[in-house]
Amino acid sequence: MLRGRTCPACGVGTVSGLATGIGGRLPAWLAPREHDCAGRRLWRVETVALILVGLLLAIAAINDVFYSVNASAQLVADQTTWRHYTGRDYYNVSAGALVVGRAPDISCANSSPGPPGERTQICLLIDGPIVHGLRSVVGGWRLAARTGDFPAKRYDCFGEGAAKALCPKG
Repeated sequence: MLRGRTCPACGVGTVSGLATGIGGRLPAWLAPREHDCAGRRLWRVETVALILVGLLLAIAAINDVFYSVNASAQLVADQTTWRHYTGRDYYNVSAGALVVGRAPDISCANSSPGPPGERTQICLLIDGPIVHGLRSVVGGWRLAARTGDFPAKRYDCFGEGAAKALCPKG
């Protein structure tokens, strides 16, 4: 049977019969205490800490959603920029980062109709903010058919692609 005792210093009821039940199997630092008069201040510190952790998690969630929406809009803009710049209205335009977390981004697609990667590809380096659904093309290169985007397979570089020597074949 559980009996409550009141601690006169803080006016909080404490439970004294719990230590033999569940509390008997818990480590000493987790087990219920017989007397916890100084617990009011500890309770306030724990509450503030939990509120701060909750705020941190809420801010992180909002930041993550904002980043996801921004990244999605940027990918769509990169694909639209490729279509606009090349004059080809292909569906399978790949877009992503040349180096993760650093500008510029890259967008590649076939130069003629066909399955992705089965034809010579045009790859564009895209940088800057989204303006009217498009971004700035700062350079690019061509890729041979049926090859991955590896520096050894790039040729016909222009703009920033040539300036940064991203194409060994020129």
